[in-house]
Amino acid sequence: MTLRKIPTEFSVEEIDRELVARGAQILGKEQFKFKDKEGTPARDAAMAEVKTLYDTASSPNPALSDLSTGDLIKLLILKTQKMSNTRGIWFGDDRTDFYEIPDEQVKKNAGCVVFICLKDNLIEEKNGFSTLKVKNYGKTFSLCENEPFHDQPISKGVSFTGFLVSEDTIATAGHVVKGRKLADLCFVFGFKMEGPYKPVIRVPNENIYRGVEVPHKVYRSLKGDGADWTLVKLDRKVVGHPLAALSKKRIFSNQPIYVLGHPEGLPLKYAPGSRIEQVNGACFGARLDIYCGNSGSPVFSTDTHEVVGMVVRGDTRDFRYTGKCWLSVIYPNPEIQSTGAECTMVSEFAKHCRNTGN
Repeated sequence: MTLRKIPTEFSVEEIDRELVARGAQILGKEQFKFKDKEGTPARDAAMAEVKTLYDTASSPNPALSDLSTGDLIKLLILKTQKMSNTRGIWFGDDRTDFYEIPDEQVKKNAGCVVFICLKDNLIEEKNGFSTLKVKNYGKTFSLCENEPFHDQPISKGVSFTGFLVSEDTIATAGHVVKGRKLADLCFVFGFKMEGPYKPVIRVPNENIYRGVEVPHKVYRSLKGDGADWTLVKLDRKVVGHPLAALSKKRIFSNQPIYVLGHPEGLPLKYAPGSRIEQVNGACFGARLDIYCGNSGSPVFSTDTHEVVGMVVRGDTRDFRYTGKCWLSVIYPNPEIQSTGAECTMVSEFAKHCRNTGN
């Protein structure tokens, strides 16, 4: 690849935006999209959200206008090739699969996490089991081959995360049920990896629950601030899964935490190594390794293994285009501004969890 001498150093973000403004950044055959078109409003909205992260406004650096589109594309590819062996979101990707979790208490806590999907995303069999409709993660998103979990299955439809807070009630983000019929959702326990090539996509029907009531909720816009949570009463008591222990202690900055959930509809992932930041009213910030699909994920104290919060908002820019494929954005990144995830404090909904099973 030949590229003439570029007099000024440009960031990847600047080049991204300039190419979008010229209509040349994302070619039709390589466009970031879902190969199968489910057509659900939620999935379409998620798609649109990712695409709009490449701002249509041109780069603020006027020097880019002097470069040809061909040179800009070559420069983008050269710069992003340097990223091809890196992984992660914040300071490296700490996400691991269930079978790799070293801490037995964390593994126990994973049992309280529930995968939330549309009922149409389950195929009921005649032998007491149901199978999740899935697709290949890497192929669906046109990901680079070295992207973590590239060959794992992901939910074929919209999906979220929740966790068990009483014997018949789960907690999740408020926007998960906003605008949806509760009858259209299923709550599935046990979607995880039991080995490197052993995804559990066929689950016993006793691990699948339906919602019957929303006894308490507080909803805030995804672009707003403040608490965002809901409690969903299930059609029966949950058997064989532990309740999440909800912390009653004061939340403080720099407190070590970890998160469990289903990023991008993947089998359950454990992401340690983060700390609480920016405690503010009903929420706190944290540099968690999360993606779309982590909404409603429980955030645990590393010290006590109690739930201290719930993921409700995060960085909408999960991936960037490298010229050939898509790769996770790595933070901290001087080229892409980020404030990390926003979490609702457990104290906002814990008081409603004691009596939800009555």
